Amino acid sequence: MKYLVLLLLFLGETLSIYAEEIGAKLYGEQPPSTFAHALLESSVPLIIGALCLIVAYTLGLRYLHNIWVVSAISFASILLMEPLFNFFYIGQTPTLGAALGMVFAVLGIVSTLFL
Repeated sequence: MKYLVLLLLFLGETLSIYAEEIGAKLYGEQPPSTFAHALLESSVPLIIGALCLIVAYTLGLRYLHNIWVVSAISFASILLMEPLFNFFYIGQTPTLGAALGMVFAVLGIVSTLFL
């Protein structure tokens, strides 16, 4: 069950980030899509991602017995997937400040999981 929680957290965060990136890319492209179109296109992966996250948090608290571990795994999923989507889907590289912020965030997650 613990592995199912990990899988659902990773899948849920990935789908949620994908939905965010779809909306941002559609609304930010030239010529831009309408806001309603961008919102509609991103709704399906966001709903599926949200359902995965709800199930993962529910099962995670029951089987891992610590909501902080579940949250740390969720944040770690975001820290892994968000930069990949930003680079490969949107096509932007981070600024120095953003890169340093990500490094410190990763250090914080690692300390939460292992200390």
